[in-house]
Amino acid sequence: MGAPGRRVTWILSVAAALALGAALTTIVRPRPEPQPPALLTLQDMGHLVSVRVNVADIVEFTESRTFDIPWSSWELKYAGTRVLLIAKGDCVVGTDLRAGRYESVDSAGRTATLVLPAPAVMQARLNHAPAEQGGSRLYSVSNQGIEALIPGTANRIRAIEGAMRIAQAKVEEAGRSPDVIQAARRNAETLLKGTLAALGWTVIVAWDDDRGAAR
Repeated sequence: MGAPGRRVTWILSVAAALALGAALTTIVRPRPEPQPPALLTLQDMGHLVSVRVNVADIVEFTESRTFDIPWSSWELKYAGTRVLLIAKGDCVVGTDLRAGRYESVDSAGRTATLVLPAPAVMQARLNHAPAEQGGSRLYSVSNQGIEALIPGTANRIRAIEGAMRIAQAKVEEAGRSPDVIQAARRNAETLLKGTLAALGWTVIVAWDDDRGAAR
């Protein structure tokens, strides 16, 4: 009877020691330092749209008709289709938050630097809606003036396509202008700083292209 009793007492003592050790470990373990808001939260947002630019411009384009001169590399222009496009569209500029990263994290002071890629054109759209709904307008230009253009011949279709290509490039170019990119930066910084400040962190926003230029 004595031996089994001692064995039970020993088992209980071991269990008590283990429990005490676990409790002391919990008490002595240092509290984790606060971390900046998880970038995953920002990355889940994908692209942050910060500027939308409305674009209106006039494009004039001529699609020439030519005739190949036999037995030579020359061609003769004998006619053409001249079109005038009053182009309307919009361009969306934003920042890819998926490429963002934290630097210079001060957990005690709850400050950090958030490094982001430069804003870029995300979407450039030429408005193909009817003119009465605010869309682009096409005219045929001749010696008698201008008139509404209706696609008919292959040459007219090529003229329309050429004007549309130029207009599309102009819409994209408007979104890449320095003033627009600067406005996109300011808007993104205001939104991100306000969001992270609400979580108790002071964040400085830095841009990758600025750092590259400084090197």
